[in-house]
Amino acid sequence: MRKHVILLSSLLILLCGLSGCFHTPQKETKDNINSIIEEQNSNILISINYPVTHIQAFDRILDQDVEHIYNQFKEEYESFQSLSEESELNIDYTYDIVNERYYNITLTVFLSSSKLAHPITEFKTYVYDKKDKKLLTISDLLKEEEREKLVPKIEQQLLTTYQDCLLLEEMQGYITPSTDYLFTIDDRNLTIYFNPGIITSHDCGIIKVDIPVSELSLEIPLTKDVFQPLTFETPVQIEKVIDPTKPVVALTFDDGPSKYTKEIIDILKEYDANATFFVLGNKVELYQETIRQSIANGNEIGNHSYNHKQLTKLSVSELKEQIDKTQDILKQYTGYTPRLLRPTYGAINQKVRSNTDLSIVLWNIDPKDWKIKDSETIANNVLTKVSDRDIILMHDTKKRTVEAVKIIVPALIEQGYQLVTISELEEVKLLNQQ
Repeated sequence: MRKHVILLSSLLILLCGLSGCFHTPQKETKDNINSIIEEQNSNILISINYPVTHIQAFDRILDQDVEHIYNQFKEEYESFQSLSEESELNIDYTYDIVNERYYNITLTVFLSSSKLAHPITEFKTYVYDKKDKKLLTISDLLKEEEREKLVPKIEQQLLTTYQDCLLLEEMQGYITPSTDYLFTIDDRNLTIYFNPGIITSHDCGIIKVDIPVSELSLEIPLTKDVFQPLTFETPVQIEKVIDPTKPVVALTFDDGPSKYTKEIIDILKEYDANATFFVLGNKVELYQETIRQSIANGNEIGNHSYNHKQLTKLSVSELKEQIDKTQDILKQYTGYTPRLLRPTYGAINQKVRSNTDLSIVLWNIDPKDWKIKDSETIANNVLTKVSDRDIILMHDTKKRTVEAVKIIVPALIEQGYQLVTISELEEVKLLNQQ
């Protein structure tokens, strides 16, 4: 007689009233992210995430700027040969739509290298007017007389908040009515940013000042958006039967969600299979519905950091922020709290282990779908190596991975494997030890 075990997938999606409401604009949506995540020669690390606005002219500007940064980095650092020489490029973003007309995007460019005395972090900002089809400058927002009034407002805030960091001569020379500031704008504040070394020492990081729009006479119309609270229903708890006497395999997917993730969860559902998705926190808001659907289908969600920085190279406070920020945003937008962590690039050390309560999950089969472009080769790399209780690493950010999953999932099932989540795999291991 076969021994069976009932594994209950605990779906922790809560109603808005229980987990706290959040809001999204009624009409305009943000629904796609461009991702480039590469590891070259084990010591050249690249992680780039930035949004797609679906405004052709604006997206072209973003693509060109990111491509320029990417190419500059590779030209400077890809010649590294020694493992002692390491470089990392990370581009993260913020994205906000104001009144369905003004698009605020910031790119945070982080560069760390053994060639540099210290890491470099810089901002790039974009405010795009969808109606007039152009990027805005401070001069588009404020007439000259208003820009003159802006100068003392900026200086006062800087002296109040950043006095210990300021280089006064540089500040006075830079902050003028004609300066083309880095900025974003919403219905509350004009936010002005200063990159390190412009008016402060480099170790002060990026600084910013918020000027209330109520104190300014703006040249553009800004009124509050009409927001509609977004609620989501609690799904019925899924009961799944797994036979611990039969072989199990855990498919895992990193670096998502992406526009391809839903295709993968649909394939898994078709074959009554499940997987674990290790998500980036900076993608959660845009792909919240995909994540909720994945959970509802019985899949497991894990933490893969906020923006894919190499965790072993971060300070303890930065490391905790990468993990905790992702935990918080997943709880906010899905009601789900992960219990698993997949460290970026698979890099792990005692500092990472000591500063998280999450279970750390690596892998033992890497079909290199992030590198190999042929889906059949990717699938073959899995199917020729797989054995009971293996953990397979894949990435739900490539169309070729979707095509490989279409081959891998039915083939594994035909071979008698049960496709389970990491938590289910661990439970089966424990049962078989008894």
